[in-house]
Amino acid sequence: MKRLIISATILMLITGCAVNKPAPKSNPNLPKVSEFKAYPDRNAMALFWSPVNNIEGYYIQRYNEKNKKWIQLATIKDPFKSIYIDKKLKPNTTYKYRIATFKNNIPSLAIETTQKTLPPMMPVIPLEAKPLTKGIVKIVFRPHPNERVVKYIIERFNDEKAKWEEIATLNHRMEVEYIDKGLQDGKIYKYRIFAISYDRIKSLPSKNIVVSTYPKPPIVLNIKATINLPKQIKLTWSPVQNAKYYKIYTSDFANGPFNFYKKVTKTEFTDYLKEDGAKRYYKVTAVSPHNTESLLDETPAVMGQTLPKPTTPIVSTNLFQNKVEFVFTSPDNRAAKYLIIKEEKEGVFKKSQKKFVVNKNSFQDTINPKKRYTYYIYEVDKYGLISKEPAKVEIGG
Repeated sequence: MKRLIISATILMLITGCAVNKPAPKSNPNLPKVSEFKAYPDRNAMALFWSPVNNIEGYYIQRYNEKNKKWIQLATIKDPFKSIYIDKKLKPNTTYKYRIATFKNNIPSLAIETTQKTLPPMMPVIPLEAKPLTKGIVKIVFRPHPNERVVKYIIERFNDEKAKWEEIATLNHRMEVEYIDKGLQDGKIYKYRIFAISYDRIKSLPSKNIVVSTYPKPPIVLNIKATINLPKQIKLTWSPVQNAKYYKIYTSDFANGPFNFYKKVTKTEFTDYLKEDGAKRYYKVTAVSPHNTESLLDETPAVMGQTLPKPTTPIVSTNLFQNKVEFVFTSPDNRAAKYLIIKEEKEGVFKKSQKKFVVNKNSFQDTINPKKRYTYYIYEVDKYGLISKEPAKVEIGG
């Protein structure tokens, strides 16, 4: 009686009858399957049974462990059929099946079998992981021995999201290297690899592959720039160990933006400019043999300046009967000599000019008290720079 109730329940699940309707009773007189076996693959199960005569077909069910119910897999309406493949299964998992013959939609008594799918494919074996250059690492692993493998999936751990993410697919069993690019300097990365067979079976993950990108060099320190050289600014800084070269960034403003300007291998650089008193702001980075670059120093940029033009001299004037004397004072103490341009008015429209260069702080000139003179006096420093504006002295007239 208990077996009849179980068979009736099977029929109810197979035919989709409502729970509140009486299920047709199984017929114990119907021939049932005498031999029922399951042969496992990793993601499938092959069900074999001995064919039965004088029936219309077979009902096959699989037990759902989660819901604790039998689910219908197939209704086979060919009594000569003796094989059914259950696909899309999980590796290393136990599955329970049962089969019943039927005639006029009435099932026979069921027979059960239990089998476990094969374990997953063995994991990929990593061989080498190393940084190559700035932001690039290379991973090499052993080809998977299973010839059913057709590709590999590479995953990288995302620290911010705390999860593994697929980053690449290698589409041949012998394609056993991966180069990851665009990585951050001085950061540790974790990878793992899965082998995938032609029938989409996924291997166990490889052991975690840990590799660090090359770090950035230290920040460049002690950057200094001159402010007292004519038409040039000389930069110097402390050397950085193992630096391959240095990159100089400049801006016309203290807060930037800073743009790449020059690449140099020494710890000094002379910036030649055409303008006197030109200001420029500098930052310097070091680049390692692996092409990683140090950070731009967050401290204020170093200001350099070409030597400004000398200031206008201060001139004292002493007049005599037919002479004039000038006494010069250099406000910036840069005067090496003075340039004097004497302009004499000879008519309504006509003027004549004479130039004098004196190497002392005074100058005397003979004049005609009845004529008008204008003197333009410039300061000249040791580099030959001339003050932008002259001191102007008018006499007579």
